[in-house]
This record gives sequence, structure tokens and C-alpha cells, in this order.
Amino acid sequence: MQKQFEQYLLAKNYSHLTSIDYSARLERLCRKEQISYEHLAQHLAEIMPQYDKNGKKSSCGRRSHSTVINALKRFSEFLADGNILMQEAN
Repeated sequence: MQKQFEQYLLAKNYSHLTSIDYSARLERLCRKEQISYEHLAQHLAEIMPQYDKNGKKSSCGRRSHSTVINALKRFSEFLADGNILMQEAN
């Protein structure tokens, strides 16, 4: 799923470095939270608000010019645009 996310960002005209950075930020978040990319995808609606403004982990979400929260928002778009959960279930 991580490589699919990188490819999605490239297709949306994000730079190669940004696509890798966003993917890596989510991988670090998953390691920190001790979850998989798949778990993140399935529970994104619960996890993302924690890293957004006023969330209990908002300070982490704002680091490096808000890269973490921006990566989470792009990941949400990736899931919505590609129906990724439905594809992996089949």
C-alpha cells in the first residue's frame, strides 16, 4: 500500500521527494503507533483528527511545516480516490 500511495502522489503531480517523504512520514507514524498501513487506512477517520488542529497529537502533526497532517490528508484522498480498502478486500 505504501508504494501505491507514492505512485498516487506522483500521478497527482507531487514531486518525487514529496511522495517519498509523505510515505515515510506515515510509515514512521505507524511504527510510533505500532500499527500497520492497513490499520491506518481502516481507522484513518479516528486517527487523523488526533494530529490535526486541536487534536491531542497536534504538535506532532504540525512538525516540519505540517508534513504529518498533510500526509494524512493526502492518504485520505488516496483511499477515497482509489477505493483501496475495497480492492484489497477482494
